Amino acid sequence: MNFFFDKIINVKDNPITESIQSSIAIIITAGLIALVYFLNIPNPNLILFTGLIALTSIFGFIPGAFALVGVYVYTLLFFSTNHSFVDFTEQNAIKTIVSFITSTMCFAFVGTLNHWFKKSILIMLQTNSELKNEKKSLEQISLKDELTDIKNRHSLRIDFPSYVGEEIHLMIFDVDNFKKFNDTYGHSLGDEVLKVVGSKTKGIFGEKSVYRFGGDEFVVIVKEDTFINFKEKIQTLMKEVEHMTIEDNELIIHLSVGFTYGVPTDNGDLRQMIDFADELLYEVKKSGKNNLIGKRYELDLMDS
Repeated sequence: MNFFFDKIINVKDNPITESIQSSIAIIITAGLIALVYFLNIPNPNLILFTGLIALTSIFGFIPGAFALVGVYVYTLLFFSTNHSFVDFTEQNAIKTIVSFITSTMCFAFVGTLNHWFKKSILIMLQTNSELKNEKKSLEQISLKDELTDIKNRHSLRIDFPSYVGEEIHLMIFDVDNFKKFNDTYGHSLGDEVLKVVGSKTKGIFGEKSVYRFGGDEFVVIVKEDTFINFKEKIQTLMKEVEHMTIEDNELIIHLSVGFTYGVPTDNGDLRQMIDFADELLYEVKKSGKNNLIGKRYELDLMDS
């Protein structure tokens, strides 16, 4: 019974579509009845049953029910004596009952197939939608660092073409003495330090420009900026992260930064810019850390 109640509920949920389909079923059934009646076809059930099966298979139970009623009505008309609908010979009464049973079984069987077909389609569409959403989520996961929720090295490789041929400012930096945080306070606090640094970096340079390069190293690439402005943003970042309270611990966080600027001509050129910024970072490390060095990137200089 719940199955049929569900069909009634569906009519209420989508009355316009069901009404149109039911109207079409009524018109087609009436047309078939008129056809077999006026042409005086000797075996009209063959045509009417075909129409019943076709309408039920296309539209489902509710519109098909109207076709079934049409078959019932014409069966009573056709087999009753003098088309009285109530008087039957014994033989025609049996034919009427057989016709009722046969048409009902066709309606139930085909309607059930239609129901399960539509249900399968809905399940398939829902599954397809879920797979698309899951694919999108996996793509997001593959493009972002799980810990800091910023873009990762894989994302950086994908973004390479967007930087080629553009005037960019690029920096690579890390957290000074990061191992000390892990050894002194534990890895959970070290993770929180990376989260804070990543969040502050996104806030200053924009989410699209920041990448976690690995460990405690981050890369920032910005287009359409000036050397002075970019350097000021770096200094702002260094100042904002310097004194932080994380997990009730007062921490002094220093950054070492190497940065460069120029126009990469291809992906390989951009990789060399990252290497050049990394060399400048290494110079900061050798000179005492907690500082920044920035130089213009020259392709000829890097190739020599």
